[in-house]
Parts: sequence; C-alpha cells; structure tokens
Amino acid sequence: MKDKYISYREIAAAAGVRPGDKLCLSSDILAIAFIAGENGEKFSADELLNSFQRQLTPRGTLLIPAFNFSFSDRGMYDYRKTPSLAGALGNAALKRNDFRRTAHPMHSFCVWGKDKELLCAMQNRDSFGKDSPFAYMHRENVIQIMLGTDYQRSMTFVHYVENMAHVPYRFYKQFTGIYVDGNGSETVRTYDYPARYLELGSEEQFNRIGKKLEEAGIAEYFQINGIPVRKVSLSESYPVIYEDAVNNMCRNLYDFECDRDLIWRSYGNKRDL
Repeated sequence: MKDKYISYREIAAAAGVRPGDKLCLSSDILAIAFIAGENGEKFSADELLNSFQRQLTPRGTLLIPAFNFSFSDRGMYDYRKTPSLAGALGNAALKRNDFRRTAHPMHSFCVWGKDKELLCAMQNRDSFGKDSPFAYMHRENVIQIMLGTDYQRSMTFVHYVENMAHVPYRFYKQFTGIYVDGNGSETVRTYDYPARYLELGSEEQFNRIGKKLEEAGIAEYFQINGIPVRKVSLSESYPVIYEDAVNNMCRNLYDFECDRDLIWRSYGNKRDL
C-alpha cells in the first residue's frame, strides 16, 4: 500500500520544523511540483515558502540560498536584479517584499523572520568569513533542510568549515567589480574568496561526510512523498567536518588527482601568502 500523499503545504510540518527554528532551506522543487500535480494540487513556490513561514512563526528565521557568480565571472553585480542560480525557490523569494537579500555578491541569502535585519546588515568581504551568514549558521545552530537534493549539491556550509580549518588546497583570491546596491548606486568593490588550486584536480565528495553525519545522529535522511529529505544541524556538523579537514586530509570531503600527502606537505604554508 502506498503511503498517503502529504500536501506540499505540509512538508515543513512533516519535516519536523518547529516554531522559532533557524532554518536554511535548499531545494530542487521540480519533483515537489510534479508530485503535487499528480495528486491534484497546483504547485506554487510562494505557497511552499508560506508554509515554512507558518511553521516557523515570526520567532523563527528562514534563509534561502540566492547565490550568483556574475561578480567573480564578469565583474558585475546588481543587488536588486541579479538572479539566484541556486534554485527556483531563491528566485521566488527575491520577488517578495517579506524577504530581504544579504549583501555579499556571490553568496547571498534571501532572509525572512526574526534575524532578517541582523543578517542583512552583514558586510562580510569574505564569502566564508567569521562575520558571514555561514558563521551565523554555525553560531546559532541553524538547521539545514535539503528537499530533493543532497549534501553534494547543497551543503555549502562545508566551505565555511574548510576556511576555518585553513585547508592547504585553497588560497585567497580577490575579485573586484561594479556593485549596484539596493538604491541603485554603483561602487567599485573588492571581495575575497578562498579559491582552489586548479592543478590539484580536487573533486567534491560531500555525500561522504553526509553519511558520517547521519551515522553520528547529526543529520537525518528520510522521504516525503518519495522525495529525499536531508536535515542536518550545522553547528553539530562543524566539529565532524573540521576534524576531517584537519586530521584526515579531507578524505570524506574531496578526491584529488594529486597525491594527498604531497598536497598537505607542499601547499600547507601557501594559504595566506
């Protein structure tokens, strides 16, 4: 017997979202929309957002990734007009007045709820610095829910932990370009990004660390209407990821074309040069 269909408007409740939670929501909403249609519902990204807001209540905080790399790729970013490349839900949130976008041109979030003003006031120069939304996620024990996606595609928080661990295969790279702010004013700004040494042939393997987090009870995997859902406590995930980065040469995070021992010996002192 098939499980009873759960309306997409009830996914937040089914995923265990509680009033007052601080939540980062990553999603691939195509499967959600398809299954809703098969069950006689007309899907609306706005209604999905509304349902999470109702579950969180105004005491909670909701972050939706709205990443875009036009600033690093082409030297241009418009706070008001540059779309999210991190999924359709971010673009839906960008069109709403109850969400605001954080300031960083590459790693921005649409934010609603209690800590919206705090997050949108951040002026972090480094995508993954100690003054960034990712540091807030660590400090405030934000829960990340991944709807229809996985750690590999959605757990950008890993890059923040890499940054804090000063991994040897990354170095700071500066990007300068035109930044158009919320008032339409243009300025020239420079931002830092911990880029990877391309010659090392690194390949992300974040589902490995996700499995470790599930085994430790820090993350959960379940399904709603056959759609995979992953739920992880980011603060609790930090020491597990950090340990792998510092003491295990990132074996549960990356594969490399180069010898791993050689990377840690030869590149270890280059990071902050």
